Amino acid sequence: MGFFSSLFGLKTSPAPRASAAAPVVVVDDAPPRGRAASGPLPGQDGAAVQTAAARELDVPAMLTEARDYLDRQDLPPALLLYEQIAQSAPALASAMTTISGDLGATGHIEALIEFVAPRYEPMAHGVTAGINLLQAFLHQRNVGAAQQLHDVMRHFSAPGLRARLDGFQTAITKMRGEIAAEAPAAPAGAPEANVQLINISKPIWAYGLQQEGDTVLPTKAGRTRCIGFLPIALSGEGVADNTLVPASHPLASLVRGLPLALAEACWFVPTYRPVAVCGIDPQKSLLILPRAFGGEQARQLFPQEVEPLDFAVAGAVQAAADGTLRAVEFTLWEVRKARLMKTFSAEGPAAVAKAWSQLLGYLEATKPVNSLMPYAAPADPAAHAVVLDQVLHFFLAEKKVLPLERLAPHAPRLAALATYAQAHPEATVPRLTFFSALHHCQAMGLAVPPELVAAAEKLSAG
Repeated sequence: MGFFSSLFGLKTSPAPRASAAAPVVVVDDAPPRGRAASGPLPGQDGAAVQTAAARELDVPAMLTEARDYLDRQDLPPALLLYEQIAQSAPALASAMTTISGDLGATGHIEALIEFVAPRYEPMAHGVTAGINLLQAFLHQRNVGAAQQLHDVMRHFSAPGLRARLDGFQTAITKMRGEIAAEAPAAPAGAPEANVQLINISKPIWAYGLQQEGDTVLPTKAGRTRCIGFLPIALSGEGVADNTLVPASHPLASLVRGLPLALAEACWFVPTYRPVAVCGIDPQKSLLILPRAFGGEQARQLFPQEVEPLDFAVAGAVQAAADGTLRAVEFTLWEVRKARLMKTFSAEGPAAVAKAWSQLLGYLEATKPVNSLMPYAAPADPAAHAVVLDQVLHFFLAEKKVLPLERLAPHAPRLAALATYAQAHPEATVPRLTFFSALHHCQAMGLAVPPELVAAAEKLSAG
């Protein structure tokens, strides 16, 4: 079950493949073939990562320690302990009941689903863990997943437990009826809700510069780690739960541009081969989610046998009541194991810069490689993200993925890019963002105001 179907009841489909490829949300539970382990990240304490392998696991003590964290509502360290246990199949088999029960009892329902669902096997882990997972699905009103799990468990459960499963079947049937009654009637002829996801595999401004964009990018050689930057969610005051966020929100450009900005920074580091993910919502606007991706959803987006990915960065921006920035959180996942590796968060007006510095520092992505184009990290990552969102609009409009009316009016967007480039005369990327948008305008036959033509000529001469 894909991320969108479980979160919104929406279906996903690939966007048109032009210069950017679109991942299809599928479940692939088969182990990856011919794929080497990704290993610890640069900057990560290798000894800590190898704890489970370096010593015999004291599973009861680890479970007790994890429960203490959960009781204090400190989820990440508890999940790290569970991941260590999960690396030992026999230990996980005996511990799954405790893990699922403790996560549920302390209110961490989403974490329970993300940890247990991809690993649960009735014969190996027993019925109790399955019942805990079933209850979690019902708590989330995910009747499709609950029904699927119920049907699997019924084949493996002892006769004495079938009466209890019959009770769950009654609850599933009742909830399905309630959800159907709550759903508003769709207007006659209304299109089916649809979300498209698109991979951006180069800096977004490189697509508008034809061959020039490729020649300025550094060459990747040797072992690189593939890292995906998933759409960032937007939550907080004034943002409805479980509903796609309107494109008119004051923080919309920031949220959409952050994956592009982070991926751009990693392009100029030899260790990584980044990809940024964006999307189109059912209203044909650029996608903004109300909830962040988790590790299992990242694994579904990038099946190891189809589009291998080592790591994924997700996260959320929190808005204050007046639409201003309140907080930022980035989460780093190891995709192959759907394992949470680290969380980076900051609050206040400078939250983006702080969380940005923490994340890229941890990834050791703050020192660019030598390339034909001198690159420096943006002094204001939030402002840079907003600029890249503008370029994204031009790119997707030219590729006819985004309706042209979503770009209009295009002149103010161009003017904003010109202003940004003029404000950073010594930097290369701000100029390239402006030039890229101009190329897209030319390809679409859109008029460029004379003052912006003059600005482009001046920037080119400089």
